[in-house]
Amino acid sequence: MKIWSCLGCGLLALGLSGCQDYGFEELPSSVIREKRFNQTISVSSEVDILFVVDNSGSMVGEQQQLAQSFSDFADVLDEKFGQDKYHIAIVTTGVYSNPGCQECGGGRISSCINDTGETGRFQDRRGRIVDPNTNPPTFEFITDPSCKIIDSSAKKTCFYNEADQSGTVLVGVNGCGYEKGLEPVRLALSPSSENGHADTSNAGFLRDDATLAIVVVSDEDDCGKVGEVTEDIYGTGAHVCYYAAKGIGPANTYSHPQDPASKPYTLTPVEEYYDFLMGLKDNREGMVKFAAIVGIEDIDDLSTTTIEYTNPTDPSSDIEYACQTPGCTGDISCYAYPGTRYIRLAQKFGIGRNGFLDTLCQERFSDTMEKLGTFVACPDHFNLTEKILDPGLANILINDEPVPRYSCTTNQTGAEVQECRPNDNTCPSGSNCVETWWFIPPEDLDPPDPNAPGGVIRFAEHYDPCELIEVGEVHIELVYVTE
Repeated sequence: MKIWSCLGCGLLALGLSGCQDYGFEELPSSVIREKRFNQTISVSSEVDILFVVDNSGSMVGEQQQLAQSFSDFADVLDEKFGQDKYHIAIVTTGVYSNPGCQECGGGRISSCINDTGETGRFQDRRGRIVDPNTNPPTFEFITDPSCKIIDSSAKKTCFYNEADQSGTVLVGVNGCGYEKGLEPVRLALSPSSENGHADTSNAGFLRDDATLAIVVVSDEDDCGKVGEVTEDIYGTGAHVCYYAAKGIGPANTYSHPQDPASKPYTLTPVEEYYDFLMGLKDNREGMVKFAAIVGIEDIDDLSTTTIEYTNPTDPSSDIEYACQTPGCTGDISCYAYPGTRYIRLAQKFGIGRNGFLDTLCQERFSDTMEKLGTFVACPDHFNLTEKILDPGLANILINDEPVPRYSCTTNQTGAEVQECRPNDNTCPSGSNCVETWWFIPPEDLDPPDPNAPGGVIRFAEHYDPCELIEVGEVHIELVYVTE
């Protein structure tokens, strides 16, 4: 993308030794508080999306919501990336262990590990609820190897087929209760020689120059790696995962008094999973995105989502719920436990940049799925930490090219952007001279965004920063005066 002309030295690339006559230099020095926003993002025209779907007994409603709102997600992907530009795969939160997560068969049919879509294997069977009145609902599955890696041509038949209400996202509800949402990601994306499942390799999903997006959907917290907690402690069960996630159990214990191994309450740091994911993309900013739809008490104040015990003096205490689905009462599926480790990992990626969070306790996932589609694509806006005093005094550069304050909505030169001034009649016939970008103050954001305390810079539809290059890096630089 090229830019025609320049309206003044205030738009010249920062760092040049020549004229840098920013408008705010004429202001009294007492009011000048210069702020520089810098962000470098890697841009890709393709994306590989790995869903981690909880298949424990309380997740049937959320799986259905995810399935029924998938079209909203896919529509955004088609708009942002186009056909044949994305891969989608699904794993569950189950990882084989013993005794807690054994293979299905014999007496273990209510909570077990099946032979597909678990321990990091991509789901290759389409599930369908055949009897919703049983407890839990009865699923049937049809193995379909063509659904292991879903592209745009298979999105309506594999992820979810509205005609027969089947799909790979319906992973069932017999999964192990020791949910692990991060370790299956590592297993799924490691080379087959390293993940222990060479016979069920996930080859062909991960592409070098495609953005990688991880989306976790679970009503429980992450339970780390196999062996980090002792499973099947009588009276405690999977609550031990929360004790370990918090680092201290009820009654101020650091291991369970009934644990024969006396394992300390600790799990693999989420930073280790961050390093693994970023390493897959050579630590290129923006090439890995992490999203979690989990138990969150207040999406506007993440500090309120903490692990609390219903009986702080009982070493086998239950955990307080983080949230409840509106209008839902009485059933365990109405609630979600605090997803603290997923929150920390999303924060590590940067909420509002490469990290995304939303609460699982919703009646409908449509809005969330639309937001997810935008999130995995290149951003069309940038969050600010401080408000702009006067947008007319702000200057933006992208890859050292000045961004015109006003430009023509269409032009006669293809990808070029033609700079203009309002009412100067220089735009081609049928084109209008409009703002190339605009500032939205934080008080005008609807809904409010706690990740943008200074408001948002948003670009016009005809000026997409990510179209500067199809693959590579885009550097955004903003110089402005704060309030």
